[in-house]
Amino acid sequence: MSTESDEGVIAKLREPWRSMLDENPKAVKTFWLVSIIILIGLALADVVVHHHAHFGVDATPGFYSLYGLGACVVMVLFSKYVVALILKRKDTYYDD
Repeated sequence: MSTESDEGVIAKLREPWRSMLDENPKAVKTFWLVSIIILIGLALADVVVHHHAHFGVDATPGFYSLYGLGACVVMVLFSKYVVALILKRKDTYYDD
């Protein structure tokens, strides 16, 4: 139901971001390098920060990083396999 004027508006909104959407190899490499440096810095900071442990295991350095990673993996797998059973349709769903 889009009209030609809507596409013009969307094109105008996207135009300032056009240069950012292009994959510049130097920008991608810089992004990864900065991200890795920040992650290493946060992992090292976790060693020197005192955590108020409520259970024995959460006093382990890096516990919260591993806990977050594990929770993310569980959510992805849950959504991929369990939720997909409810939401997925056959390839010929609209042809029937």
